[in-house]
Amino acid sequence: MAIEKTDVVIVGVGAAGGILAAELGKAGMKVIGLERGPRLATEDFMPHDELRFFQRQDLRPNVKRQHVTWRPNANTRATPLPVLNYGNQAGGGTVHYGSVSWRFHEDDFRARTHTIERYGAMVIPQDSSLADWPLSYADLEPYYDRAEYELGVSGKAGNLHGDKIDGGNVFEAPRRREYPLPPLRDDQSGVVFRGAANKLGYHPFPTPRAILSQDYNGRPGCTYCGFCQAFGCHVGAKSSILVTKLPEADATGNFKLVTGAMCYRVNSDNSGRVTGVAYHGPDGSDNTIEAELVILSPFIYDNTRLLLLSKTDKFPNGLANSSGEVGKHLMAHMMPNVFVAFDDRHVNVFMGPSAQKHTIDDFNADNFDHRGVNFVRGSQISIGTINLQGGPIGATTMNPPPGIPRWGAAYRDFLASYFARLAAMVAQTENLPYADQTIDLDPNVRDQWGLPAPRLTYDWRRPNELARVQFMMQKTEELGRAMGATHVWRAPLGPGAPGAHHEGGTRMGSDPKTSVVNRYGQSWDIPNLFIIGSSTFPSMSGFNPTLTIQALAYMSADAIVNRYKKSPRPLL
Repeated sequence: MAIEKTDVVIVGVGAAGGILAAELGKAGMKVIGLERGPRLATEDFMPHDELRFFQRQDLRPNVKRQHVTWRPNANTRATPLPVLNYGNQAGGGTVHYGSVSWRFHEDDFRARTHTIERYGAMVIPQDSSLADWPLSYADLEPYYDRAEYELGVSGKAGNLHGDKIDGGNVFEAPRRREYPLPPLRDDQSGVVFRGAANKLGYHPFPTPRAILSQDYNGRPGCTYCGFCQAFGCHVGAKSSILVTKLPEADATGNFKLVTGAMCYRVNSDNSGRVTGVAYHGPDGSDNTIEAELVILSPFIYDNTRLLLLSKTDKFPNGLANSSGEVGKHLMAHMMPNVFVAFDDRHVNVFMGPSAQKHTIDDFNADNFDHRGVNFVRGSQISIGTINLQGGPIGATTMNPPPGIPRWGAAYRDFLASYFARLAAMVAQTENLPYADQTIDLDPNVRDQWGLPAPRLTYDWRRPNELARVQFMMQKTEELGRAMGATHVWRAPLGPGAPGAHHEGGTRMGSDPKTSVVNRYGQSWDIPNLFIIGSSTFPSMSGFNPTLTIQALAYMSADAIVNRYKKSPRPLL
């Protein structure tokens, strides 16, 4: 058995772990990062291999080896999820994601209190565990700003110091300065979306993205190649952790990355401290790292699984779980789609970056009056590509309009006529947390290392969520008709499984009895154990979580360097 010693060990070197590695390394701390997948380079993403990256999803976990199972309720046997929507390499999901980079709204951080103040406690479903965050937007704003400027985010401000600015998101929380880079170029889907939204009295704007619209910090601007989401960037214009923070960590001389490493336990002693981690190497070896500080920052399933696997006599329910909250309050965005097709214009959504291209925020959070709608919270609505990318391949993944079969000559003719005339709109709904939506260990399924698979118990089809989805799909259909689309139709809703951007499982809070970590991601039970990432979110937003994960990582790094390092203790 190989044993190494270091100051800090980080499990999962993605959106959060890469930032922590760089910042702690710059502060003189010796850091070892463990990454389950490989470390790729920019040149590995050329040529654009659609079979490898789009069809086989090579940058995501292999579902045949790294199982995650799902069941709608505790009375049903879980089955493996067919697709895992997170990363499996150094840089994590930031390597292949669509790079949408949102700041949360001010009321996203106090959704429970804000809702009660405006509408009364009765509008929150009785079975929901909706909770406020233990920090405010103002607390996180400096770290949002730092992430945007250090990583490189393109966008248009809509609220500078409280002054609303046309062309940006007028519903956003106040920011101290403009984005470091202007928005990416408009495409035709954005043009028609903006025109329709303006016609209906809404406030469209270009979606902010961690993609360089022009040269920045020695990296080139976007080439608008069309191979973006599901792909790594072949020029390094996508502001992934792979090309931003990992080189910084390397440059400190204090960082070592171990790839092909599967962490299976966090070690602890009888004093109540963690002492390091155990992991399987790529050759199957059993290895130990002893560290003064352990940081868990993989995807939420692995955060939760590691804590549950690391039970001891002192921690019989798993690490950091004296509250019994580990694995609870699982959340995910539901992504109801409305498709549009045009007879009289091309929109060519497969040209340029994918993901959301233009957005309205009018129906997100509490940006509109919810009286009479039978749900709380909301959704941003965006236009973009079909599924993970546009063009003929993306078009084959969608349901065609009513009356068009999924096979045969009519289907062929539809794709041939419309593949460059199609676009998808998505309402990314902010689902509430519920304590019975959980992650635990599957007793029946094990992965390639013999470890129990993470098991999700989750069904989004609750009255509040169903009402929100129906409302948003109606609004999205109105946008489609206002665009002048010849065909406007809905995609069928899923069976209840979690959608995109999974969050929860190690909730942060102000009370150790009802949460797992404090605002810095520090375990209430074990002061030298930090858990960073979307697993700590007490509630969602209608926005993608990545920029908030990165801002939290900067905030935690700052607290570790300037407070914990000087006096290792609970950070209050």
